Amino acid sequence: MDSAASTSELSAPVGGSRNGPKAALAVRGHWALSAMLVAVGAAGLWLFSRGFLLTRMVLPDRSDPSVLPFAGLPAEAVGAASAPCEWYPAKFQRAVVLVVDAMRVDFATWSGELNATFGAGEGQPTGRPPGRLMPYHNRLPAIAALSAARPEQAMFYRFRADPPTTTLQRLKGLTTGQLPTFIDAGSNFAGSAIDEDNWLRALVTPGCGAGRPGRAARGRNIVFLGDDTWTSLFPGELADTRAAEDSGAQRDTPAAAGWARVRPFPSLNVWDLDTVDDGVFSRLPLFLLPPESADQGMGAAQASELRERRQRWRQLVRQPHMWAHADFGNATAAGGMASSRVSAEQLHREWDVIIAHGLGVDHCGHRFGPDHPAISSKLAQMNQAIELIVDAIDRDDTPTALFVFGDHGMDPKGDHGGDSPREVDAGLWIYANTRWHSRDGDGRAARVLEAARELLADTQLGASLDSDLKDAWWRNTHLSDDYRALSGSGLPPAAPTHRSIPQIDLVSTLALALGLPIPFNNLGAVVPEMFAADDGPGAEWGLLRALRLNAAQTLRYIDTYVDRSRSHGFADDALRAWRAAYSRAEASYRELGALTTEGAKARRQQHTRALEERAAAEYFAFLRLVLGSLRQMWAQFDAVLIAAGLGTLALVAAALAMLYLRTRHSTLESIAAGACGMALGSGVAGAVAFRALGTLLVSTGVSHLTPLEATVAGLAVGTAAALVAALASGSQGQPSTRSVRDCIWRTLASPVARLNAVAVVAAVVHALAFLSNSFTFNEDSVVLYAAQTLVLAVAATAAAAALSPAHATQQRSGAVCAVACSAALLVLNRLSSYSTVCREEQLPGCTPTFYGLPSASISTLPLAAANVLMVWLVPYAVSRALRRSHSDKAMVAGLWVNIGMRVSMGMAAAYWVLDALDGQLASRAASGAGPATAAPGSPAAAAAAGGGSDWSELRIVLARMAAGVAVGGGLAAWYASPFCLDIAVAPALPQPAASPAKRGAASATPAPRQTAVILGYGNAFGAAYLVFATVVFCVLYLVQQPMGAIMLSGLLVKIILWAELFDALRDALADTADGALLPAQVTLLALLSFLDYFSTGHQFTLVSIQWNTAFVGMRDMQLVVCGAIVALNTLGSFILAAVCVPLALVWNEPLGSPRLRLAPDSYFARITGAAAAYIAYHALIATSTAAWAAWFRRHLMVWKIFAPRLMFSIPVLLVSAAAVLFAAVGLAAVHILRLGLHVGSARSLVGQAIQTR
Repeated sequence: MDSAASTSELSAPVGGSRNGPKAALAVRGHWALSAMLVAVGAAGLWLFSRGFLLTRMVLPDRSDPSVLPFAGLPAEAVGAASAPCEWYPAKFQRAVVLVVDAMRVDFATWSGELNATFGAGEGQPTGRPPGRLMPYHNRLPAIAALSAARPEQAMFYRFRADPPTTTLQRLKGLTTGQLPTFIDAGSNFAGSAIDEDNWLRALVTPGCGAGRPGRAARGRNIVFLGDDTWTSLFPGELADTRAAEDSGAQRDTPAAAGWARVRPFPSLNVWDLDTVDDGVFSRLPLFLLPPESADQGMGAAQASELRERRQRWRQLVRQPHMWAHADFGNATAAGGMASSRVSAEQLHREWDVIIAHGLGVDHCGHRFGPDHPAISSKLAQMNQAIELIVDAIDRDDTPTALFVFGDHGMDPKGDHGGDSPREVDAGLWIYANTRWHSRDGDGRAARVLEAARELLADTQLGASLDSDLKDAWWRNTHLSDDYRALSGSGLPPAAPTHRSIPQIDLVSTLALALGLPIPFNNLGAVVPEMFAADDGPGAEWGLLRALRLNAAQTLRYIDTYVDRSRSHGFADDALRAWRAAYSRAEASYRELGALTTEGAKARRQQHTRALEERAAAEYFAFLRLVLGSLRQMWAQFDAVLIAAGLGTLALVAAALAMLYLRTRHSTLESIAAGACGMALGSGVAGAVAFRALGTLLVSTGVSHLTPLEATVAGLAVGTAAALVAALASGSQGQPSTRSVRDCIWRTLASPVARLNAVAVVAAVVHALAFLSNSFTFNEDSVVLYAAQTLVLAVAATAAAAALSPAHATQQRSGAVCAVACSAALLVLNRLSSYSTVCREEQLPGCTPTFYGLPSASISTLPLAAANVLMVWLVPYAVSRALRRSHSDKAMVAGLWVNIGMRVSMGMAAAYWVLDALDGQLASRAASGAGPATAAPGSPAAAAAAGGGSDWSELRIVLARMAAGVAVGGGLAAWYASPFCLDIAVAPALPQPAASPAKRGAASATPAPRQTAVILGYGNAFGAAYLVFATVVFCVLYLVQQPMGAIMLSGLLVKIILWAELFDALRDALADTADGALLPAQVTLLALLSFLDYFSTGHQFTLVSIQWNTAFVGMRDMQLVVCGAIVALNTLGSFILAAVCVPLALVWNEPLGSPRLRLAPDSYFARITGAAAAYIAYHALIATSTAAWAAWFRRHLMVWKIFAPRLMFSIPVLLVSAAAVLFAAVGLAAVHILRLGLHVGSARSLVGQAIQTR
């Protein structure tokens, strides 16, 4: 209806104050039905997840260093050459583990061919000029130089990670040797302590085999510096002991445990490139170099050399303020990190393992991308650090190893978390100050690897394994891609070829090399080169012994897992194949044992060496067979739980649709009275039945239901089925064949029915898109197509009404308005589609635009400046929408929309401008020589060196004030006075001519000279609700990055157009029944929410989550708050659309609406019905994603495409349902309607003549 034209003179009171008590609004039925539907839907999602998502039982077992895995024998029983409590004689007494976060394999590769072809220059941040190297090429020359100069002391590997490539998940794999589970992918904010066996626990546990020779009964001394993710995973193992040493807590048991020095640094809320790295490199010399007190006992030349070495370490640290820390002071007589029990000299002499984890390369990738020159500077710093560490351990007589590796790589934008080649391909470099491999040993290891590859190829299970498990060598295709991009030639003739190993192979290798037992849950294989040059106990070939220990431990883990987990998920064929492969290896080992007992000369025979290599190859093939098979099959699918979850979701979707239909004719109280009791009774009966059925299914091996799962399944299925039956029983009779034919005919004849049919087809098309992996990862295009098709159908319906000669002028006016709104929506939808981030599968046909430039990983300054325009445009658009009904003159509209909203949005936009400016200054500073190139105290220097610019505190204040204005100001003002109403005094309208008989009576009453005018009366409810929506919008606007904020602003404008469009269409189709257009209306709104989810910089992948928004307005990491901010950023479009669902009914609804005044419960029921229809759309999508993920559970792309889409559909459905049922309808709509029922009767107090506009 056209509120601007709805003008009338009324004197009777509105709301029934003359004829009886004011109408009340009953909401208990809404809350009961809403709570039940949400609870049952959540139960269905939980049941499906329990049956589908990959899970793994954690075994608490620990490997015992005194008991060998393959015979249950004590370690000292295997031969005199083996030290007591050692599985394998320790190769190294010390180890330095240097983790260069995100060190991709091509970052650490040296290629002379690159230098010869492209010269030695560097590329630019946004381009790759022909004839120049990329900034990350050949920036770690120390690795190649030392490997070439000392070939028996160093070796480089491609270090293949198992996705998800998040640091937390990679550290779990690198310490336990286990595969990640799919559900772990979202656990990147904070991790709980690892319960599985790991090499860190073996290091610190006192007892047999824990320590170095000479102190074997005590735990080893550990130093940890860097990423605080380690301390969240290992709070006990990495607990600093300095305070306990000073307090004397360890004096009673001086030999029970070693000492530990732990200095964690924040890993998430750090924006500069140097803070964590400088914190690590400034403290490493305290352990690698003698203390300054040792200078007094040295000669002058030696002391001078030591001071020079310290100076080189100091030059490595880029932030001078690092040296102000207490660790470098004289907090005690012994030194900053020393204690009363452990002196500075002991810190240098007695450490056993140093773990150093730097984050600068990873932060550089996230902030600037790998093509930025800053990556060159960070890699150069890492190169210098490697040189200094090598120099330090070379001067030590103790056998010491250095492991330098990346936990993952990064994609072309610097992000990680997925499974693209550049994300999973890290680098590993092993160096030692003693010889640890040889040319002969490497040759034998190569023959073992080749024989293992042939063994795997000969078996059906082995032939299907991933290529990185079968092929031990790999050509650096990342460098080859750059060759093609720069020169246009094919593969380079001398592309580097590397040994390739999975990351979890490091666990067993590191454990045995340090004399530790292999962790119980380990699935990796030892690196053959590490042991191929050794002679083990009893003159046994070192590699064969290591692989036999490795294989026996893995088989022991498999057997234990099968015994303890009835739902282990291992196929019988796979178990038989694994045990057969192990038996073959053991048979070869026994054959070799029989041959070697013939005499010492037999060992030197070529036949003996061949048998050793064959047995080693069979053990290695067994290990790869187990690992590769578990990668593919370790998903504990439970068909019963999957079916129960799917059935519940489908029934909930049907119940929501039936609730929409019932609310058109019934109140919520009557619906709830008939449905809730029946549903609860049916749920209890279902729970009892499922408990009994579950016992039967478990006993027969069909399923592995727990009692809790059986109870929830029965309760959910029973409740959902009863809800559908109860809601359907209240429908208007059963359809007959004739009524079905009549319904089809009416659908073809009625424009409203045709439009709703198009909406249903659009929803079905969206739901069926998940039938194909191609349509699934191109869902953004599918949604755009469906939304534009539906808008065109609405426009065609409106155009037909405008051209119809039978329609009145007011109907034609509404039709023209609907056509105009449709055209605007078509344009805005198309513009929204141009903002995108690209999935890996969409490349190279997709160009990312979200950050302003295809190669950018942070928003550009022009994009942030463009976002400032929204501060004026969005409030202007809202004011224009309110002005149509004269609602913009009210105090709440004037104060909030014109002032408060602009202030909140302005501070949010200013926050992102400063963020972009900070990034630009940091980019320029990082492109140069570093902080030294900037003027001291300047913002550039601060941005480059100090973890943030001078305005970092200002940004926090702006963000908090923006949120405070929106929530504390806007929401409070709206709640206190939601209606955009104002009363103006206007000249009285001329009175119509009266008959002569009435003139005498009228002359006794003087004519009024003025009249009271209520402004905003015609759209009182719609305007009040729009103000509430703008408050929610301002909160969401704050946590969106600049392009996302622009797109979210566009969504709000589109929602206003959407409300005007269907209101005008109802005017154009005057005979339209109340709520008849709701199916098309809520379908379009749902499609708009999906469309703008993609335009705000998201895809349904973990990689696209914008983790950097977690710290908007935050100084420190707070898990709940930061997680909520990321959720608001990710689900912003769905939240805003869900909150605006009531506008479908309350837009242009006058304050004295007869529908509300006469039947408030029925009116409120229709609002709840609209919410139910909206949630039904999301329930349909969630059910479809779940169904097709279950159908394709053995598909190659299930964990890459279908399962991530399912994971995102769960929060989308739950958050949308909570937002629309509880916040939008249960709170906001109820508040407005109740206040409207109360205020409506006050109209009689205004005067005798009231003009409503």
